[in-house]
Amino acid sequence: MAAWSESFEIPESSSSLTIPSANYLTLDVVSDLTYGQPFNLITDPKLRWLVNAIVQGNRRIYMRFAYPSFFNVKPSAWYNPDKWLFPDMADERRRFLEVSTKFSEARMASEEKMKGRNDIMSALLAARDPKTGMKLSEAEVWGEAHLMIAAGGDTTSTALAAVLFYLSRHDQAHEILNQEVRSTFPTADDIRQGARLNSCHYLRACLEEAMRLAPPAPGALWREVCVGGAIVDGEHIKAGLDVGVCQYAICRNPDLFPEPYLFKPERHLRREGSPYRAHTTINDYFGFQPRSMQPHWSSTPLTPSHLSPSHLSPPIPSYEGATSGISTPLPRTPGGTEQPPTFAPFLIGPRSCVAKPFAYLEMSLAIARLVWSLDFIAADSTGEGKPGCGILGRERKEEFQIVDMFSSSKEGPVLKFRLREEHSSQD
Repeated sequence: MAAWSESFEIPESSSSLTIPSANYLTLDVVSDLTYGQPFNLITDPKLRWLVNAIVQGNRRIYMRFAYPSFFNVKPSAWYNPDKWLFPDMADERRRFLEVSTKFSEARMASEEKMKGRNDIMSALLAARDPKTGMKLSEAEVWGEAHLMIAAGGDTTSTALAAVLFYLSRHDQAHEILNQEVRSTFPTADDIRQGARLNSCHYLRACLEEAMRLAPPAPGALWREVCVGGAIVDGEHIKAGLDVGVCQYAICRNPDLFPEPYLFKPERHLRREGSPYRAHTTINDYFGFQPRSMQPHWSSTPLTPSHLSPSHLSPPIPSYEGATSGISTPLPRTPGGTEQPPTFAPFLIGPRSCVAKPFAYLEMSLAIARLVWSLDFIAADSTGEGKPGCGILGRERKEEFQIVDMFSSSKEGPVLKFRLREEHSSQD
C-alpha cells in the first residue's frame, strides 16, 4: 500500500499575503498560451511575486468600484489613497508590465517559427479591424496580453482550490468522481479535450458546485442603468442608478439551491425526464459557435421570463440519493450563445467572460489528471470556518473561506497525497 505524503500546502506564505500554489499552475498555463512559454512559477520562485501583484491589483480595482471619488485625485497628491493603501503598487505594476512586455516581444519575434501554434498571441497578431482592415498596434497587442495574464490566473485558481477542499471532505463525492475518471481514461495520457472528457458529467458537476460555494468573483459587479431605465425582476430601475447581483448571496438562496451550504454536485446534473439529449458535443460543452453564427444581440431589458431550463448532463446512474432540487442551467448569453441562469460564475450577457470555455477545459483537465493519478485527503483545517469565532459568515466549519476583493482571496486547502492503490503496487 502506498504511504501518504507529507502535508502538501496548496498555500505558500509570502511576507504579506498567503499565496495559493494553484495560482502558479493557472498562471503558467495562461502565460504559455499567451507567450508560447510559461512563467515556470511551479518550479522557479523568481517570478512568483506576480501573484501578489495581481491580487493587490484586484483589491485596488474593487475599492475603486466602491469608492470612485475617493481615488479620483492627482497621483502626486499627498492624500492619494494609493500612497497609503497600496504603497508598493506602482513598483509592482511597473515590474509586471516589464515582464509582460519582455515575454510579448520574445513571442512576437518568434512568430514565424510559431505560426502553427494557434495560441492567444497568434490570434492577436492575426486580428484585423472589420471596418478598416488594420492590424492591432504593438502597444495594443501588449495591452491585450497584459489583460490575459492578469485575468486568466487568479479566478481559475479559486475554483481549483475550492473543488480540492470539498472533495477532500466529502468521501462519497470523491469516490464517485474517482470511479468516473478512472473508468473513462485507460491512461493519464488519454486525458485530453474530446468526447471522453465531455462524458465526465460528474467532474463538471463537481467544478460547478465548487464555484457555486466559492465563486471566483463573489461580489456584486455594479452596472449603471442607461438612459431609459431598465426592468429587473419586474421592477423599473431609473437611469443613473447602479444595479448588481452578488454571486455569493444568490448562490446561497435556499429557494434556488435547497440546502445551500452543502456540497452536492448532483444538483447540477440534469434530472430524469429532461427533453435534452444525453450527450454533449465538444462545441457546446467547452465552446461556442463563431460570433458570425450567433443571433443578433437584443437590447430588450432582461426579465425573469427569459430564464430557461437546464442544459446539463444526465445523472450518474450508480449514484443514489440525488435530490429533486433545482437543476441549474449552463450559463449562456441571452439572445446569443447563452441563456441567463441563477448560477453564473462567469457572469452573463455581453460582458460575460470570453475565456469561460477555456477555463472549464483547463479545470477539467487539471482535476481529471490529479484524480486519475492520486488519492488525496485533508491534512489539516486550513480553509475551514471556525465555529464560535463570532464573525458572521466565518463560523461554518464545512465552508471554504474566501474573501471578496473583486476576485476571491483564499487560504488552503492543505492536502496529503499518495499514488492510487491499483498503480502503487506496480511502481
